[in-house]
Amino acid sequence: MQQTYRGIHSLGQNPNTAPAPAAMHGQQQWIEVPAFYSISLIIGGNAGDQVGGSVALRPERFVCRRITYAAQADAPPFNAIGIGSPTGRVVEISWGDEFTKFLGEQPALLTALFGGSNGFLDLPAGILFQGRQSLNAKLRRLNWADSSSDPADTRIDIVFHGVGLLPSNTGGVSGSL
Repeated sequence: MQQTYRGIHSLGQNPNTAPAPAAMHGQQQWIEVPAFYSISLIIGGNAGDQVGGSVALRPERFVCRRITYAAQADAPPFNAIGIGSPTGRVVEISWGDEFTKFLGEQPALLTALFGGSNGFLDLPAGILFQGRQSLNAKLRRLNWADSSSDPADTRIDIVFHGVGLLPSNTGGVSGSL
């Protein structure tokens, strides 16, 4: 399954108006392979608690098309009704790579960026990462969401979904660059 990648890495750019990388890279053909990168973080339950983590990208290019998150404290017994995201409303996130802070200097609440628990951010044009770099995320708790229980550590997983772009001469083997 060979395809020429036709998107562009800038947010919001209509992929139909973007120049095809084949025109920029000497008619290079790409093989798309599913790629997922996950950052699991444990954040404390007290106001001001912070944690950060990162995940290294494989050598091939990565086009991120969706980012999801889920918080362990959004399930019973912490969230008795099991809907919504109390954690996402009291934990802020900043994320990026070595070159770009995607929210600049202003972090956002998890639910503001991704929606409720098990929320997601779709990136229709995708974000192109060159590979051999790290994606990172930093969390900071503003307060504990449930006043009827004691603050507790919370596991929050952030997953970057997309495709790896392999040159057609690699035979579709990830990490072969």
